[in-house]
Amino acid sequence: MMNGFNVFMEKHIVPFAVKLNEQRHVAAIRDAFMYTFPITMAASLVILINNLVFSKTGFIAQILFLPKFFPHLENAQKLLTSVTNGTMNILSIFIAYLVARNLAKYFKADDMLVGMTGIACFMILYSPSIIKDGVTYLPTTYLGAQGLFVAMIVGGLVGEFLPRLTRIKKMQIKMPEMVPPAVARSFNGLIPIVIMIMLFSMLNYGLSLISPQGINDIIYKSIQTPLTHIGVNLFGVIIIAIVQNLLWLVGIHGPNTLNALRSIIFTEADLKKANYKFNPNKPGIFQWQSVDDVFLMVVD
Repeated sequence: MMNGFNVFMEKHIVPFAVKLNEQRHVAAIRDAFMYTFPITMAASLVILINNLVFSKTGFIAQILFLPKFFPHLENAQKLLTSVTNGTMNILSIFIAYLVARNLAKYFKADDMLVGMTGIACFMILYSPSIIKDGVTYLPTTYLGAQGLFVAMIVGGLVGEFLPRLTRIKKMQIKMPEMVPPAVARSFNGLIPIVIMIMLFSMLNYGLSLISPQGINDIIYKSIQTPLTHIGVNLFGVIIIAIVQNLLWLVGIHGPNTLNALRSIIFTEADLKKANYKFNPNKPGIFQWQSVDDVFLMVVD
């Protein structure tokens, strides 16, 4: 029976998993989240320190009786509260840049310009600004985890089509040899970037006629929210854990193969977990790392 199972896996599952792992868009998204891991991990550690040490109800603060010695201990949390704004709260910007840049590397194009264009197009499609009392405010709702799906789509589109446009010789602006390389590179991709920006601007206008809040509101409510619900559901976690461990059985790195899908499903819940403040009367947020990744770390 075991031999039959292995034959089935090697015949049907392994080829699909290998192709999925090598597919350029999946690889670009997978690697993009891997690049952001040090930043999100560092931010999580800083937030953890802030809650454990500088909070009156923090574990370390309690065992060291810090509130007794420092009555205004929680005021010290202001020292580290801005960390979230520069890391987790702008995660979508990182992803839009990295996905576009990874695809540009695949096509051997100017990855820096393509990545920057990915950010530009993401912000073109971003939710409209709000004007109040003569001051313009830009909502930050979709700069973090809630805008990840749109960031991946935009990064994928820019990374797929902009390198192709830059290869068209008629769109290239050739500069004299005495011009610095950085300037020459900028002009070489100028026309394709103009075209890409105009296309996304027209797309944004069309979407605004459907939804005043833009594509982020549409995607988050219709696609990302249902996927996120899988990440906070025990059965969803178990199914994905089974699939990735079955891949391990046939010699394929399960977490790496499914990392692009895992990132879509679990990242928002993971970031909410990182910002969760302990409350004995309120249950914590159930998410992937609590059940699977921590278990794998213990087993290893």
